[in-house]
Amino acid sequence: MRRYAGIRTTATNTTSTTAPIWGLTGAATFRAQVYDILHGADATPADNYGEFSLLRTSNNQTTATTFTPTALDPGDPASLATFALTWTIQPTITALSNVLSWTQNSRAAFRWVAVPDGELIIPATAGAGFACLPVGSNTATTYQSTVHWRE
Repeated sequence: MRRYAGIRTTATNTTSTTAPIWGLTGAATFRAQVYDILHGADATPADNYGEFSLLRTSNNQTTATTFTPTALDPGDPASLATFALTWTIQPTITALSNVLSWTQNSRAAFRWVAVPDGELIIPATAGAGFACLPVGSNTATTYQSTVHWRE
């Protein structure tokens, strides 16, 4: 399987932000599988916290900014998935679809790695995917994310 990385830098988490930090959308022709997420603060170290959730999306809507995924094997073709950073119209979040939640102190990074056969799978449906949303924080802090998936 082909493997790719998407990177989101300097996304701000605040209690009033409802926009996703990043989103990954597959296509009707394949089932993308997220297997690694690395998330940490790039701000000056302080005792602040952030809460985040990874939720399913049913419609990616209109993206304003995307990141061109990097093939982890330089011999692989371009990714078929879309790694979105900002939206002009936010994606449609599927109700009760939280697949991963975490709270972290801004002094430490968070990493989730799937156990074998524990990958988070995007169905082969146009517009389906995942969105990483900020849930809460005690202060605005900027974060960076790296997401690895396979197609």
